[in-house]
Order: sequence, then C-alpha cells, then structure tokens
Amino acid sequence: MKHILLQFLFLGITSVSFAQVAEPNDYDKAAIVKAVNAWADSVFFKYDEPRFENFIAHFTDEYIIASMRSGSIDKSIRRLKSSKEKGTYTGTESDYEKTMAELKKGKEDATNALVNFTPKVTHYSVIYWANIKLDSGIFNYVKHEVHLNDRFQVVKSEIVGNIGDNSKGKIIYN
Repeated sequence: MKHILLQFLFLGITSVSFAQVAEPNDYDKAAIVKAVNAWADSVFFKYDEPRFENFIAHFTDEYIIASMRSGSIDKSIRRLKSSKEKGTYTGTESDYEKTMAELKKGKEDATNALVNFTPKVTHYSVIYWANIKLDSGIFNYVKHEVHLNDRFQVVKSEIVGNIGDNSKGKIIYN
C-alpha cells in the first residue's frame, strides 16, 4: 500500500477520490436486511410483504486502496510465474521461491486485512418496499430509500414511491 500511495504522491495526485459503489457481499446484505427489518418493526404500526432491491455499498477510499493491493499482488504473482515459465526470469531458483513465498504471504495478509476493514463503507443504501397500513385502514405498497451507516444502523429513510393511491391515507407510525 505504501508503494501505491507513493506513486500517487509522485504523480502529484494528492486528493484522489475513488467513490466506488458496488453491490455488497452476501454477509453485508444479510446484515442490511436484518437492520432494515428491525427498523421497520420499530417505525411502522403494521406492515407485511417486505422486499429489498438495489443493495449498494458506498466504499471508502481507504478500503478501495486496500482491496487494490490484493489485486496488485495477484498481478505480481502471475507476472513472476509467467516469466519463469517463459524462461525470462533472471534470478536463481532460490530467489524465485523466496519472492513467490513473500508475494503469497503478502496476498494472504492483504486478503485478511479486508475481512474486518474499518471503515469499509461511508454508507449502505437499499430500496425497501413494504405493504404498510395507513390510517384509512388499507395497506399501501410503499417504496423507501434507506441508508445505513458502516455499523448497519438506519440513519436515513425517504419515501420515494408507492403502488396505488394513498392520497386518502397516511402511514400509521409507532
């Protein structure tokens, strides 16, 4: 990672922002679903048929740099193997084995560092649909955009749509 940062500084790029978003892994998705369902239980009087879509993890620059390290080491391993197979490697067999062992250890360390990396994201977002009871007595399928912090706590929600006409009723909150 030190080499990547030095390259950025050498190139004069001091305020790089990757602003990468992607779908979270299955573990994070499960944590998001659990947290949003707990939030819904505490917020809505009555709801059913929850549905989730468009899971997005907004990764921090630090996490992106750390994950790039793992990919960079993979590239180095492939290059080293390739040069050995092509006969262009100029070092000794002992040097090759030592370098390969160091790269594999670095890859393992980089991969392990990503497991509990903090903060991994600035926030998560998800679209949450639920059939929510209105004060008119009917249920209406309402679409929320929900944001969670890096500890899977709901920090923001906004109604962004609905199916059906709910102009005659308002959501009953706890």
